[in-house]
Amino acid sequence: MKYGNGYRVLRLLPRALETVRLLFRVSALVLASASAWAQTVPDPKPTCPSVSSYFPQMTYDENTQYLANPDCRTSLLDPVRFIPLGQDENNYLSFGFWIRERGEYVSNPDWSDKPSGNAYLMQRYFFHADLHLGERFRFFGELASSLVNGRNGGPRPGLDEEKMYVHQGFFDLRLWTSDKDRLTLRAGRQEVALGTEFLVSTRDGRNIRRSLDGARLTLVKGNWTVDLLALRPASENTGYFDDAPNHASGFWAVYAVHPFGFLPHGNIDLYYMGLDNKSVSFNGKGMGQEQRETIGTRLWGTTEHWDYNDEFTFQWGWFRSGDIRAWAVSTEHGYRIEQAPLSPRFGLRAAALSGDQNPSSRDVGTFNSIYEIGPYYSYAELFARRNLVALQPSVELKPRKSISLTFNPAFFWRESTSDGLYSVANAVIVSGLKSNARYIATQVSTQLRWRMTRNLTWFTEYGHFFPGEFLRQSTPGKNINFWTGWLDIRY
Repeated sequence: MKYGNGYRVLRLLPRALETVRLLFRVSALVLASASAWAQTVPDPKPTCPSVSSYFPQMTYDENTQYLANPDCRTSLLDPVRFIPLGQDENNYLSFGFWIRERGEYVSNPDWSDKPSGNAYLMQRYFFHADLHLGERFRFFGELASSLVNGRNGGPRPGLDEEKMYVHQGFFDLRLWTSDKDRLTLRAGRQEVALGTEFLVSTRDGRNIRRSLDGARLTLVKGNWTVDLLALRPASENTGYFDDAPNHASGFWAVYAVHPFGFLPHGNIDLYYMGLDNKSVSFNGKGMGQEQRETIGTRLWGTTEHWDYNDEFTFQWGWFRSGDIRAWAVSTEHGYRIEQAPLSPRFGLRAAALSGDQNPSSRDVGTFNSIYEIGPYYSYAELFARRNLVALQPSVELKPRKSISLTFNPAFFWRESTSDGLYSVANAVIVSGLKSNARYIATQVSTQLRWRMTRNLTWFTEYGHFFPGEFLRQSTPGKNINFWTGWLDIRY
């Protein structure tokens, strides 16, 4: 008898759950030992700081050093989050975890009822350890497990399932410091997010967050922050600890940030990025190697009522025997009325990303969003930000300080009617050769985020997608209903 993917996932669930149980048993043992350690922390300690009401995007960015003061420990697990190693409070070990339990439903994936859509479950478990030895050395390690249960068609490659893997494992070495200036080397497997994650992102909206292997050198000098990066993506296989570096792709970059006084409360990002892909496909051009260079700038800032973010990017390079010339413009502006009922924010996001103008030519005009953010317009993530013109107005309301409700419809066109639609996995999902129509789809969606406590967050989104003329001519053209909801538990 043959069994489906759902059955195989169910067989693996006991093993995954046993792994999670083991992690929490280890945490319990560490908690017990930490309580003993805590008794030796010398007094007096500084006053407890005001802790942010939410966790940082990156698990490695949280600073738990304030827990050296026993009076600051208000949670049962706080002794585990700061375990002193001797009398110097710069020597300590910290443990933490992040669990996401998620449900999702998609009708008519790929605008077709074959395979039919369905509801399914996803789980994501992170467990990290953070070791600090003085002010100059740090090691951060993070184990992870990402599982999907019951999805028709099975896990999407690289997005849904890795049973057990090393998500992060790097050391920081402070090479130089002077007052507030410093130079730090980070080497190993790490998450990276640059700017608004337009081009380099953690991809938090997927069940597998992205990690990269390599080195990052960060210089903070006065008002400048400059990063030099040389990295490869980690492989995203579905088994146990089979996530070696992906040698089919390489990435390098220089990214600089500085205040920009010509704009109100302004800042400017300047960047250069390089990308080498051994195997990539473009509409009508087949598969081959590309090397792509990217330069760009981002202007951004926040005033009392306004926030703005404008990014301009140009790409060049080669694909097989042809040249690459591509571009992108992305803007987002918002206006907030915090003193009004529901503290509304009215936003408008617009973007244009170039597509290829001639599929029979050896040259390529399709923009590459590199390690893009993924859920940019919707967590449905139906297509990537390539060959795309998009307009997305939004209204965000806050019934309470801890609750935000966002209405964000969107409208999508092809930038070039000679190019198709691409997935975030860098593959053509809808050929551009079947239709000359430009309009892709209309999206209607609503998002709700509730920060129940600092440690618990609920998020949900519902969206409906109406296919435009291009999709009706190139696919079965079915409407899509999408829903997702998850509970984040972080310590």
